[in-house]
Amino acid sequence: MIVSVDESGSMHGEKGHAAKAIALATRVVARQQRRWIALCAYSGDSGERLLALPPGRWDESALAEWLCKFIGRGSSLDVPVREMPRYYEQLNAPRGTTDVIFITDAQCRIPDEIRDTFLAWKSRVKARLITLVIRSAPGDLSAISDEVHLVESLAATESGVGRVLSV
Repeated sequence: MIVSVDESGSMHGEKGHAAKAIALATRVVARQQRRWIALCAYSGDSGERLLALPPGRWDESALAEWLCKFIGRGSSLDVPVREMPRYYEQLNAPRGTTDVIFITDAQCRIPDEIRDTFLAWKSRVKARLITLVIRSAPGDLSAISDEVHLVESLAATESGVGRVLSV
């Protein structure tokens, strides 16, 4: 499982905290299922933070540090799409079906070349993309996602949030 959290300035505050709470909750799900999980934070081309959490070998200090930091710069939504194949390799993701979760509040425009490369990667590694979009239209994320959930908030009562926590 790979959870990718938008840390652009518009996600600062309540949305960012809720997104990280969902990331933390997916970690609990992964732990119960003895699954590998990675957390990715991005803010356009201005930075990224990656954390792999292999089953039974989690660095709780690194997790706490990942949760406490926030990049808070610009947003370029093609970044996690463009970079996910690299993240996957860099994080040493185990082969087999991978659930990828995007959490963002921005409408996404993905150039055709990046979309096609991402879709080819997704097929090759057997990845499934579930996207949560907060108070916005999904834009081009619809073309690459297996599921898109438009949510008003990241509250546990939102059906899209429930779906992410059921993977």
